[in-house]
Order: sequence, then structure tokens, then C-alpha cells
Amino acid sequence: MSAPSTPGSSQRPYKVRQACDPCHRRKIRCNGSNPCVNCQNSGLGCTYLAVHKKTGPQGPRKGRRPKRPGESILRISSPLPSPVANNELCFLTVESPIPIPDTGDFYPSPQITESVVKWCLDAYFKHKYPLTPILDRRKLEESPASAENYSLISACCAIIALSPEILPPSPTQDDITLPSADFLISETLRSRRHCKAVEHPSLIHVHTSFFLYAAFFSMDKDNQAWYYLQEAITMLQTLRLHEEITYDDFLDPIISIYARRTFWVLFITERAYGLQRNRPIRLQETLELPAIDPLSQDADILLGFHDLISLFRPFDSDFITNWNQMTPSTPTDSVRLSHLQGLLKYSLPNLSNHSQVQQADLLISRQWLKTVVWKLCASKQILSTASSDNAMSLHYPASIARDIVLISQLVPTQAFEANGIGILEKVFDVGCSLADLMLLVPPDFQASAMDVGAIDTLVEMIGFKVPDNDE
Repeated sequence: MSAPSTPGSSQRPYKVRQACDPCHRRKIRCNGSNPCVNCQNSGLGCTYLAVHKKTGPQGPRKGRRPKRPGESILRISSPLPSPVANNELCFLTVESPIPIPDTGDFYPSPQITESVVKWCLDAYFKHKYPLTPILDRRKLEESPASAENYSLISACCAIIALSPEILPPSPTQDDITLPSADFLISETLRSRRHCKAVEHPSLIHVHTSFFLYAAFFSMDKDNQAWYYLQEAITMLQTLRLHEEITYDDFLDPIISIYARRTFWVLFITERAYGLQRNRPIRLQETLELPAIDPLSQDADILLGFHDLISLFRPFDSDFITNWNQMTPSTPTDSVRLSHLQGLLKYSLPNLSNHSQVQQADLLISRQWLKTVVWKLCASKQILSTASSDNAMSLHYPASIARDIVLISQLVPTQAFEANGIGILEKVFDVGCSLADLMLLVPPDFQASAMDVGAIDTLVEMIGFKVPDNDE
């Protein structure tokens, strides 16, 4: 903080002759150096090429506001030596215990050690990364230490603490004590109080909020889950990571890659959660899909990621609004919803090329989405009494449930465990639809209409393994 000026003195800040192009577009203060501090911190190209208009009255203003590129995406929360090469992601360097630079009264917990972090990251990148490929492990481990990065690490560890069955064997001879999910979440929230996330949002904060959403969702705390999902989306939109123009200004292609993937992960998550909890959606299809480099280690993962995006793309704002409000039937509903069932039926042509974790997610999600469409058709009374193989039949949940049972027999249990509680909610939803159908259809008619005993199918679904978060 600068000293107060004495009477008679008139200390005036140095006036920069010209702001750099990114600072000028974003209308933020520039220090005039090349590169300036803002561009260094955000990883943007610092140029002075634009010819700015003269200041002063310009006549009547036009009702046009230029688009701004991305705000400061990635920043360092605490003072670090400069320059910092290739640290735009600003993740956490793990030590034992984790050291954090001087950030006032913030100190890391001695319970979150180097061994704990490595153990959790091994589990995340083996089992969770194929579903949410939004973190770069090399930069995560090489990045400078800060309260901001500590919050991301502790949130990621909380996700693993809620799925202990996917943890690999201990990487050391000594037993490692993994802190509880509640403790790790409290550490995430404690460290965030030192980060000014609202004033200075970053991609790290977007990831942290997303992991908090996932943790609270697994703990069946819907209000907290909804809050942090909305927070992640709000920060992403504040940074304008939902606008294609923002990606033109990134110097580091790694940042661009993971920011784009983050948008699509939130795109999928928001739609799935909106359908599960009758919530509205905000993200629209405004970005191109993540590029797939055939030589990349992530090539196979991204193929499955594209398939997951394709499953949820048709469930747009109109469908979600229709689903949430259960509006009366219109003459076009039958054709539109029948077409949607057809898209789901013939989706995933290259399923065998994906990992087992992705196969479980894709197959169960597809069956669940079929059930969602069927429920909407039932509410609009546009179903027929045809055989259960017909997607527009009243008996369609019987066919969906049989496929769920078959999937559970073909895909290893570990693949379902890696997906967590979300995949089991979808199975439960399908089972409830089958139970509802059994109440609607007379017992004498069930055998012929559903081909296979619905009770037998329901019993098989009840045997679906549910991981215990309290273990």
C-alpha cells in the first residue's frame, strides 16, 4: 500500500502513453511494458499493433459493443519469482508436507502430504480422467505452490476419497491415511478464502468449483452441488471461455485445449443434472468440439468424449424446458420425440474402441436418456401399446431395463465403480420406470407385452453393485 500523500504534494500515477492491444480490448489498466504484467499473467500475446481512435467527443454513439476476448484466465495467487516459464496453469508442486508461499495467515494441512496427493492423482488419472479430461498432470505437478492450487488439489482428492474402491495399492511401504472427504472439502473452502476467486476468477477456480460440485453430488447434497455447478459455469462465462474468439488469444495451446474441454464437460454435466433434478440450463453449443490429434495420448479418450457430447447435444434448452414444465402435447411432439429416440438407438457405432470406464458411462447414459424421452412421451400421452422393442411403446422401459442388465454383465464392476454414484442414479431411474410400468400393465398382459418377466429384470437391476461412500 502506498504512503498517503502529504499536504502540498500532488503524487499522480504515471500515465501510460498507449495500452497494449489485449488490455485495450478488455478495458483494463496496462503498465505499458512489453510484455505487460496482465499479458504475462494471463498468457495472452502482448502487442501494440492496433491504431486507436482519438479520444474526445466522437458524435452520437453507435449501439455496438465490441466483443472482448478472454479475461485473465490463469493467474498466480501469491507472489512468485518472475519470469515464470510455462506455468500458465499455475497448479500445485507437491512436497511433503505441501509448501505454500507466504500468503498471510494461510497454511496447508499436514494431513495432505505428498504421498496422499500422488496416491489420489494416480487414481484420478487412471479412472476419472477418461470421463473428465480437464487436467494436465505434468503441469499439475510442476506448477508453483499457492492457496489457489492447493484448493484444486484438495478438491480433487475429495473426489477420490468418495470413491476409495478405485485407489491403487499404496505407492509407499508405509500405510497412507487418506483424509475424509469432509475434511478435504473443508480444506478446499478454507484455502479459497485466501484466493479472491470472485474478483479474480481463473480456470483453476472453474475446475475447483466443478470438483466441489462432483463431491457434493456424490454425498447427495443437492443444494451445495447445484450451487458449485452454477459457480463453475458462471466463472467460465465470466472468463468468456464459452466464446470461440477467446481462444484466438491464447499463447499456450495447452491452456486452450483444457479450457475447451472444460466447457464441454460442464455442457454435459449441466444437461445431465438438469434432467435429474429438474433444473434449467445456461450453456449453449457455442464452441467447436475439442480437436483430436491421432498422435496424442488422449486420442482414444477424446473419441469417447465426443460420443458422450453427441448423446447430450439433442437435449437443448427447448427439451429441458419442456421436461421441467411438462407442457401439454403439441401435434409435432410425437414426430420430434420419436426422432430423438432414433438418434439414441443408433448412436455409439464405435463403442468397442473406447475404454471400459467410458463404455459403462456411454451405455448407461444412453439407456437412461431413452427413459427420459419415454417419460416425456408418457406425460404427453403419445405412447402406443406396441411391443416393448418399439421406442414409442408404453412397454419400452422393459426393453431398456433388459439392456441395462446385459450391460452390467458385459462391463466389469470396476468400470461402474469409477463412474461413481451418478451412473447408479441412472440405473435406479430406469428401474423406477420399469416398476411404474408394472403398476400400469395388468399382470396377465405383462408376459406377452414385455417378452421377458419384468419382475426378473427388476431383481437383476436391484443386484447392481453400489459403492459405499462411508467405507
